[in-house]
Amino acid sequence: MTLTAAMILLVITTVLWGSWYQFGKKLRGWPVAAFMLWLYFFSAVIVWAAVLIIKPFFVQEPLGEIIASNWSRCMIALFCGAVFSVGVQLNVIVVKNVGVVISTSIMATTGVLMGTLISAFFGGIREGQSIEKILAGAVLLILSTIVCQFATISRNKDHGLVKGNSSYEEEASKRHRNTALLLFSTIFLTPNYALAQSLTVKTDLRPEGIPALLCIALLATGSFIGTLVFSGVQLSMKHQWKEAFNFRTRKDCILMSFISAFCHYGGNLGYAVSAPVISYAIAWPLSTTYNLWQYLWGLVLGEFNKTSVKTKLMLAFGILMAVAAILIIK
Repeated sequence: MTLTAAMILLVITTVLWGSWYQFGKKLRGWPVAAFMLWLYFFSAVIVWAAVLIIKPFFVQEPLGEIIASNWSRCMIALFCGAVFSVGVQLNVIVVKNVGVVISTSIMATTGVLMGTLISAFFGGIREGQSIEKILAGAVLLILSTIVCQFATISRNKDHGLVKGNSSYEEEASKRHRNTALLLFSTIFLTPNYALAQSLTVKTDLRPEGIPALLCIALLATGSFIGTLVFSGVQLSMKHQWKEAFNFRTRKDCILMSFISAFCHYGGNLGYAVSAPVISYAIAWPLSTTYNLWQYLWGLVLGEFNKTSVKTKLMLAFGILMAVAAILIIK
């Protein structure tokens, strides 16, 4: 693959990553657990089909032999995929409850910081990186999240939700609960994806690791297994299994699950193929720009419609700080 083709693929990957969370707001009452179950089923099918097709171009050794000789690493990838999928499902629930923009302000901060810290701890600080730059970027990301939170409060005031009335208190309580849930997910659960790659993937510093394509396939498999358990418990408790497989009235929702799977793990495959060509030192920071597409989708969905100029400027300032932080951390 040429450098130009790899760069184009990486840009497409960021668009895919940043475009699927918005489907969580369009389920029309369909359980998030059902949406995620179908999403990770489709993800496992798409990833394994793609890996088997492109494997001869990237991996010469039979996958069975690689798995047999790296059993412990493969189990780590499966386990991390399962934990990661639970975190993603919690993220989708929060996006559904409070919107894409406010959720992204938190996910961008913790995602970039946790990804950087995990990569630095297990793989060392990348060339051109420094503790000072990481700390500066961290401060900006935290400030960005705070400003976006204040923009949300300002938006609520513009919409008539003022402190003291029941609607305001209900919205504030919901926002606080979902913020806590999102912080838990993005700090302890979703970083398991980066952790699996840091611990298992073959690199110059870890020549005994497994190929990146196999790691993604195992992560996708683990994600399906983890979601089958996590979603299965929810669907069983709420007696919603029939609704999860309601093809007659939920074909559009199942289609959204398929599109999301293609964007989510299809994007992961795109990154695995393009990053080595570009170099991970450049590809990783560029890939974090998917957060900007999530912000864009939040605005397209009208989450900040009918708000004052002050609110819009506050949101724009928060987003710009996030962009600056990503540029610094790269």
